[in-house]
Parts: sequence; C-alpha cells; structure tokens
Amino acid sequence: MSPRLVASPPLGSEWLHEIKFDGFRAQAHVDHGDVAVFSKAGKNLTRRFRRLPAMVQKLPASQVIIDVELIVCDEAGLLDFTALLRSGAERNLCQCCFDLLSIDGVSLTEKPLDDRRERLRKLLQGLPERELVFSMAFDDPIKLLAAAEEQKIEGLVSKKRASLYRSGPIRDGLKIKTDAWRMASRGRFKGR
Repeated sequence: MSPRLVASPPLGSEWLHEIKFDGFRAQAHVDHGDVAVFSKAGKNLTRRFRRLPAMVQKLPASQVIIDVELIVCDEAGLLDFTALLRSGAERNLCQCCFDLLSIDGVSLTEKPLDDRRERLRKLLQGLPERELVFSMAFDDPIKLLAAAEEQKIEGLVSKKRASLYRSGPIRDGLKIKTDAWRMASRGRFKGR
C-alpha cells in the first residue's frame, strides 16, 4: 500500500495515525522457517541485513507476511537513516511492524485494517522489542504531527481504520511530512 502525500492530516474517528519512520519499507515473509525480506521494489534485502532472518524467525507462526519499516537508531535512540545505508548498521537495526497481511496460510487482506493490526499486536507480544516493534496508532493527528515536527521525524501516515489491504497507490492512506525532517534531510543524497 502506497499512501498519497498531502499537506495536512485528515480528522475524524475513521482514521488512525502512525509515525512515518525514516527507513526502508519492506515486507517480511516467513514460510516454515525460511525467511525473506523484500523492499517495496521487490529486491531481496535478506543478504544485505543478515540479522533479519533471526529476528523474524522468533514470530510464533509457521507462515506470516508483515509490512515493516526497517530502521536504525543511533546510540541516543534517534533514527539514523544514513546508518541504514552503511554496512555494519545491523547492531541497532529493528523492524517497525505496521500491518499483517497473512498468518499461517490465511490471507488477511480482505479484513479491515483495525482487525489486521490487532492480530499483529497479539503476534508480537512477548518478542524482543528492540527487534520487532509494533507501530503504535494515535487518534489525534495534530498532536502527533507537532511531536514529529519537534523531534525531526519524517512525518506521519494516516489510514482509514476500515480499509482493506490493496497493493500500490491507495486513497485510504495519506502521508504527511514534517518541515523539520525536510530541512534536516536536505542534501543527504548529494554525491551518491
């Protein structure tokens, strides 16, 4: 699912709002012990990040597909996108999990987002929090955006609670980027 960029978050109880982390969007696939993590472009990231299989194999399910954001935090706990680009960043690598597409061979894509997220929350209970993190949802996008702006986080993603899972661009998902993140990120890819 690819949310559409907008200037401000939607209001209303039919929406939930999550932090938009500055990382690599990916899908984690587990199939009876075999693990693969794919970028949103379909590139296999499993070899690049060697810790990913061990992290995902801890899930209490024989088959699972989860939408995740791969992120790295620095020693102070702040997001560090440039460390994600470097090799050797695995020590502080974690997967921020925000949607559950399938579990034990049962597709959840036709279930509402709220249902999928509740199943995901239960699936992640008791696992190491520094490796597989459940992406918390918030009701107040104005406060969340202000907090993201203050901490120079990329922004937020707003999704309709009743939305079904659809690949590609969607109308039921919006992303809002902070001005502070844009300023802090200016020029980070120059010379690459």
